[in-house]
Amino acid sequence: MKIAIVGATGLVGRKIIQLCEEYFEKSVEYHLYASKDSEGKKLLVNTKEIAIRELTSKNLESCDLALFSAGGERSKEFANEFVDMGAFVIDNSSTFRMEKTIPLVVYGINENVIEKNSKIIANPNCTTMALVMALKPLHDCFNLVGIVPVSYQAVSGSGKSAIESLENELSNLSNPGSAPKKNYYDSQIAKNVIPIAGNMTENGYTDEEIKFSNESKKILDLPDLNVEPSNARVGVDTGHGIFCSATFENSVEVSKAIESINSFEGVEYWNDSYPTPIDAEGNKNILVSRMRVGLTSDKILNFWAVGDNLLKGAALNAVQIAKHISNNDFYTK
Repeated sequence: MKIAIVGATGLVGRKIIQLCEEYFEKSVEYHLYASKDSEGKKLLVNTKEIAIRELTSKNLESCDLALFSAGGERSKEFANEFVDMGAFVIDNSSTFRMEKTIPLVVYGINENVIEKNSKIIANPNCTTMALVMALKPLHDCFNLVGIVPVSYQAVSGSGKSAIESLENELSNLSNPGSAPKKNYYDSQIAKNVIPIAGNMTENGYTDEEIKFSNESKKILDLPDLNVEPSNARVGVDTGHGIFCSATFENSVEVSKAIESINSFEGVEYWNDSYPTPIDAEGNKNILVSRMRVGLTSDKILNFWAVGDNLLKGAALNAVQIAKHISNNDFYTK
């Protein structure tokens, strides 16, 4: 079996490597791709040094699975080349998410939509992924009709440069002039909350907020779901948190809601404390707390959910999908 990892040197790419070591046999053959700047450098996979290749058409080799985390432009250019060479492509960018013929998959919710001819599978937005993991068991109990999610997104969602910017800002706050002053965001993010995450669109919402709306409808197969999203960026390294007010067709019960969450693989409810991004970092589960019935209706549940945006929000979901494909013999060994 051969696995290609595209964007192997990035935050998500490195997580994918670690998870592949955990989820796949050591006999798997890996091909690592990144930018020209990384060509020739080596990364350890299962204690074996593997040289990184520049992502170009002439460097591509046939493989069974190709896991992409190198940005939308690289996905547009190279995903179909891997498909033409026989691979299943699992893409972490937004490039293919809303194409009707391409599955948008959260493992544990809708991996059953993947078929042998599903040669490209899209990974959802990291914030959407955390929220729908909490919503799915609640929907199964009470029939979801609408959500008002407000997310607080960590800087790692913007990549390594944003993390470096946060670190530099914190250094300069404690010791002025000790680090570069160029900020990744328009406003200071250290010890701060910026009331926008993503790029502004013409309707006043950000593209991150629009993803929240469009992707949750597709994943949960609820095209008429009402979604009123807001996103903010917060000065923490890793862990996206979401407050959500969810409205259901049926009256809700907190005890039943909590039981459904704890019975759903990949989600856990915290009764005695409130999970934070620090708690979520490195945890494969989505953590939920503060479940309560709405003040204005017994058909509303308000709750908090937080997850590691680099794990279930990106790398873990991709590897879980890859393992699902391999377990179902979708490719020719």
